[in-house]
Amino acid sequence: MKKIIVIIAALALMTACSEKEGYDVHIKTVEKEADWAYLLNVQNNQLVPFDSAQWKDGYQFTGSVERPELVFFNLKGTNKREPLFLENTSITVTPAEGNPGSFNYEGSKLNDIFEQYNDSANYYSQENQRLYSEYQKARQDANKTREDSIRGLVEGLYDKEQAYSESFALENLDNLVGLYIVRRKLVYSMDYQKLKDVLGKVPEDNQNNAYYEYLEKHLAKLEKTRVGKEAPTFTMKDTAGNEVALKDFRGNYTLVDFWAAWCGPCRRANPHVVEIYEEYHPKGFQVLGVSFDQSREAWIKAIHEDNLPWTQVSDLKGWKNEAGQLYGVNSIPHTVLIDPEGKIIANRFSHEELREKLEEIYQ
Repeated sequence: MKKIIVIIAALALMTACSEKEGYDVHIKTVEKEADWAYLLNVQNNQLVPFDSAQWKDGYQFTGSVERPELVFFNLKGTNKREPLFLENTSITVTPAEGNPGSFNYEGSKLNDIFEQYNDSANYYSQENQRLYSEYQKARQDANKTREDSIRGLVEGLYDKEQAYSESFALENLDNLVGLYIVRRKLVYSMDYQKLKDVLGKVPEDNQNNAYYEYLEKHLAKLEKTRVGKEAPTFTMKDTAGNEVALKDFRGNYTLVDFWAAWCGPCRRANPHVVEIYEEYHPKGFQVLGVSFDQSREAWIKAIHEDNLPWTQVSDLKGWKNEAGQLYGVNSIPHTVLIDPEGKIIANRFSHEELREKLEEIYQ
């Protein structure tokens, strides 16, 4: 009897030792494209290599991860970065026949789901590129009617893509792909309540990952800038180098307008905001522009080109702008309307909605 127990224990130990405890990724290529390839992940907001492989009938990576994560396959000396959901299993990646630059994945459930999402998402991306080319041609031809028509098509396409991404994400909140879509595609247009509702649907066993952690932190920022909350104050230098504090605008309805010289949608919105400002400034309406630029020259040039008459501030830190971080801004233009007592009364709205709100306030 003791011998049987010993044999069973030995077999159990052998089985346990043979179970896969890490990842084994084989990226097959027809010919050597580079001597070395890397797997990259995000560290301190930068993509850095954490694993490498030398070419031998492809590239073979082995190791382990504490939890599934999105990484990128990169060939040495190139900017090519192919996304890959890495988990502790055997994954084979092969070039897709008839579709240059695309790959097929085997052995990974997460990558199967990601491929399914991309099947439709890629259509929207290609269609957007096509429309952009047409838009550029219309601009060269000075065809304003065609420009406006294409802009409408682009906006409609964006709405469809967002609807598709939201539907797919909500069906996959039990895995990392769903959270990835929320983080990369949807969070930019989500207000506090929308994001809170989505996170409330994420199962507990899918909360121990970088995407959920980011979304929770972002939700905390949005909570502080909800309608009815006191607007977080900040101080930043204007174009002349003088310090300007948000609290200096107390006593007036004030629009905080996050923008940048390089932001096309921001620049297109500027003339509308100028028109609104000129109409309501005599009644006390104020605007404080907060730029996400890094180039002082580009920032100043855009202010003059767009004839922006209100106070402008920036710390020239780009997306790391301290006021933007404070307000959870992850896309621009981003607008916040503050009442004379310093409370937020509207958040993330268009110039049409701003005009309606000011008509109500100053009637």
